[in-house]
Amino acid sequence: MALIIGTIAIINAVGLVMIVWAFRTSLRVVGEATWWFVVGFALLSFILILRGLYWDVALPLARAYAPGAAAAWSELVSGRMFNVVFSGLMMLSIYCALKCRQALIPAHERADWPWWKAWMHPTKIRFW
Repeated sequence: MALIIGTIAIINAVGLVMIVWAFRTSLRVVGEATWWFVVGFALLSFILILRGLYWDVALPLARAYAPGAAAAWSELVSGRMFNVVFSGLMMLSIYCALKCRQALIPAHERADWPWWKAWMHPTKIRFW
């Protein structure tokens, strides 16, 4: 079962790298909406890749082939407390996604919608 889970984590990692690479041209102009989107998505992908490889590949391999080192590492990082690293990076990707949303707001309205509340724009749902 660990082999299947680890293989899936590696396939997911490769797929996410492929997606981020596909949108690399959107990184040409810093600060535009597409730039913020790609940076946020790339960070999110990076987090998912690291987390999957850590929990589903590296840790099971360490437990299988170096149980003493795996136990020492788990104790050093207080078990699941290592997720703080992933969560911190996640907050950065959320910031980038909200900056993307802010950049999509029409320029004349943007001053009224800082990044932290841009997700609420528009205040009404419009179909035309």
